[in-house]
Order: sequence, then C-alpha cells, then structure tokens
Amino acid sequence: MTEKPTVEQPIEGLDIRQYFSLLLYRSWLIILVALICGIISYLVSIKLPPIYQSATSILVNEAPANKGADYSSVMMSKQLTSTYAQMMTNDVVLGQVAAQVGISNPIEDIRDWIKVTTVRDTQLIQLTVETTDPNFSARIANAIVEAFSTQIQEIQTQRFAQSKTTLETQLADTEKQISTYTAQVDLASSSDEKERLEAKVAQYRTIYANLLTSYEQLRLSEAQAVSSVVQVEPAVANPIPVKPNIILNTLLAAFIGILLTSGILVARETINDTIKTPEDITRRFNLPILGVINHQPPKSNILVTIKEPRSLIAETYRTLRTNVSYASIDKPIRTLLITSPEPGDGKTTTICNLGVVLAQNGKKVVIADCDLRRPRVHTYFGLPNRQGMSTLFAHNDIVPGVLKSTPVEGLTVITSGSLPPNPSELMGSQKIKTIFSTLLETADIILIDTPPTLTVTDAATLAPSLDGMILVVRPGITRTNALKQTLEQLRQVNARVLGIVLNDVPTKGNPYGYHYNYYHNYSAYKDYYEEKVVEKKGK
Repeated sequence: MTEKPTVEQPIEGLDIRQYFSLLLYRSWLIILVALICGIISYLVSIKLPPIYQSATSILVNEAPANKGADYSSVMMSKQLTSTYAQMMTNDVVLGQVAAQVGISNPIEDIRDWIKVTTVRDTQLIQLTVETTDPNFSARIANAIVEAFSTQIQEIQTQRFAQSKTTLETQLADTEKQISTYTAQVDLASSSDEKERLEAKVAQYRTIYANLLTSYEQLRLSEAQAVSSVVQVEPAVANPIPVKPNIILNTLLAAFIGILLTSGILVARETINDTIKTPEDITRRFNLPILGVINHQPPKSNILVTIKEPRSLIAETYRTLRTNVSYASIDKPIRTLLITSPEPGDGKTTTICNLGVVLAQNGKKVVIADCDLRRPRVHTYFGLPNRQGMSTLFAHNDIVPGVLKSTPVEGLTVITSGSLPPNPSELMGSQKIKTIFSTLLETADIILIDTPPTLTVTDAATLAPSLDGMILVVRPGITRTNALKQTLEQLRQVNARVLGIVLNDVPTKGNPYGYHYNYYHNYSAYKDYYEEKVVEKKGK
C-alpha cells in the first residue's frame, strides 16, 4: 500500500527555472512595456531643449610658505583645493559674474547651471557650466574663474593690508622729517646748530632705512603666504549638446520598463496561492502526478475520448489510464473515487473520459455518479436520470434499468437518480458497500464521482471503504491551501490518495513547462513501481 498523503512538507526555495519560464512566457508583455517606455522617453527627449556644456580647469597655486613634503602639508593642500571648490559658487562670485555677463536670473538659478569638482590626487578644480547656449556657457565659466581669482586675491591681501598701510604711513612721515631737517641744515647760522640738525637727518635716515627694510620683508612674506588660482585652459564653446542623450534615455527607459514588468510578474507569481506546476505538488505534498490533461476547447459535456480518439487530449487520458494501473502493487484498484478540492476543477470530465479509455482497453467499467447534490455524469452520455444510485438504496438488488449502457463497449453508467435529502449519511452507510460489492461481481473497476471535498463531506465519508482515490486540480485555479485542507481531511479518515491529476493545462505558451516536467515525473513514477513489482516477484 502506498504511503498516506503528507501535508506538512517544508516548502523548498524558489525554483529559478519556474520564474525564468514565466518571464519567457510573458516576454511579449515585457517587450511591449519596454517598447512603450522607450517610445515615450524618445518623444519626450526630442522635445527637450538641448543643453551645451563648457568646461575649464583651475590650478590652485598654493603659497610657497605652506608647501612641504610632509603628510600634514599634503592634507592642507587637499583641504585648500576642496575649500576653493566650495567657495567658487558663493553669492559674491556669482553676483559679479551676473553683472559681468548680463544675467538677470536669480543667484540660485545660476548656481544650478554650474558644477565644480576636484580632480582626485591633484590641486586641480574642474568647472563645468551647462546652459542652452554654447557660447553663453563658455562666457560664464571664464567669468567665474576671473571673479573668483580676484576675490581670492582680495581675501589673501587683506591679512597684510593694515601692516602695509602702517609702514607706508611711517615711511612717508620719516621721509618728510628728513626733508624738513635737511632744509634746516642749509639755513643753520652756527656750526653748533648745523651739527645737531645733521645728526637729526642721519637719525631719521636710519629709521627710514629700517622701515623700508621692514616693508620689503612684509611684501616678501605676503608673496610667500598668498595662494592664488590659475586658469589652466579657458572654456570654449562646444557645439555638441550633452543633454538630452536621446539614445541613452530611450534605452534606460526601456530597461526600466523591463525591470518593472518583470518585478511585478514575479511578485504577482510569488503571492499567487494556486497550484502552478507538478513540482508544487510532488515537492510539498509528496504525491505523484498521475496525469496531465491538456486544455480542452469549451465544448459542453463532450467526451473527447469518444469524439476525437486520436487527439492529443485523448492520448493524455490513455496515459492517465496507464499510470492508474501502476498505482497499486499489492492488489488491483477496483473501486476508485475521483474528486477535487473545489468545484470547477474538472473531476466529472476526468472520470468519464477515464472510464471510456479503460473500457476501450478491455476493462469492464462502471461509472457510479455518487454526486447526489449536483450530478452531471448523465449529461456526458446523454442518459436519463430518473433512476440511479439513490434508487439502489431503497432495494436489495440491482434494479433493472439502473445500469445504463453507453456507446462504448464494456462501459456502463449508474446515474445519480433523484436527489435524496441526506447524501452524506448514504455515502457512509453499509448499503453503499453492499452496492459496490454486487457491482464488482460483473465489473473490473468502479469509478465513483462525488462532490468536491471542501464543499461537503461525502467524499471523505466514502473514501476509507474504497481501494483508492484520485484528486483533480487545475493549475492556476486550485488554491494550494485548498489542496492542503483536502489532504488533511482525507488523512484524518485514513483515505488512500493514489495521486493527482492536473486538468485543463495549456498546450501552448505554457509558462511552466508542464509537459517536460510531467513526463519526467511520470517516467520516474513508472520506474519506481516497476522496481517494486520486480522486488515482489523476487521474493
């Protein structure tokens, strides 16, 4: 006997192949969004005014007194360069530039046109100006360098201005005293008076010489302590616009469209709680995939195994028939319940087509419609439903006319009959077991249809007394949580779940590669049971 369904298996990590298949399946949408984003970006870009850039380099000429080869001197040089880069766009400089170039825009607007950066490991400052006029950009750049250079010179010389003014005043006063006393010497009447005046002249000349020496030393110190900026190369007009970069903007917008669309698709897939692939079932619930039924055109109650026996869809039902035959090792499956977690998964379609292909393979098959709430088996075969399963519960034997023949040799159907008020009690009664035992005297296998497991308890009530059951799920429709609840419910009543049938799977443009994965799993599933058969025969 196979293992009972396991519902608390840990979920493995994300399967990258599934997401790659999803993106490949939705590649048309991703490409469409990318094209739309790219076209919009292109149309917007070509309407934007062109922006022209002019650039110039400025060398920070550090004062000789501050230069050195030690680490602190090097750091001071870098700090000075960074400070000058910050000062280059202050209000004073930009105000002088606006007056020189004739700009009426606010200072903040002018500052937005300018970009100042330091060149790493150098004493160079890179200044760029971007406007809608190439000549205008060059004029502003050059004007900034000129105004900033003047400002730096003024700031630097202010440190020595007071000392120089004082010395210059003292030199002028001393020179005046020398001239005064020299004139008095010429007018002196006595030798004693003349000598005194000449001594005064000599004294003031000595003072003047000392003041002049101090003044020259101050000028020398100023020259050695004042840093300046030198324009390495003037800014020139560049006729090629730097913005907008139409090609780059278009490609970037398309790339962003690809990323956003892919992200939304992956996020949507991640939060989607439906069964998607066979791996979702085998990995999480440890159940084999017995069949993958392709999507069928919307033809109401049409049995494809009868109408189109050579079609690919009919072949998938024959594959399901083969897998069902491998589903039991110890004894053949003779009572098989087929249901689904929720309505609309296709359980009745599956059971009717499976009955047809089993009969076509030489089996004597009975399809018993035990869905005593919303029966539909009779509609597939075009049979009357006045008598059926509900009729047998009132009789001890099989009532004539309850077993209805079909166009398929070896296949008979018991429809639901009139709907009773207590279906769950009937499914759990000893009478239903007696009915199946009587039917098995002439049939090889009974296929039983019941309501969905999460809707009512009929299937869970009936399942423990049967040889096995199969669950039909629809990828993208059946919720993972619904299947989990179904298996938990069946585990509690010791039902034997043989496997899962994936129904209504797309045959084209399938985002998950169902066919490859299914046949791979089927092959492994078949090999597993063949090995078990060999082991049993060996014993």
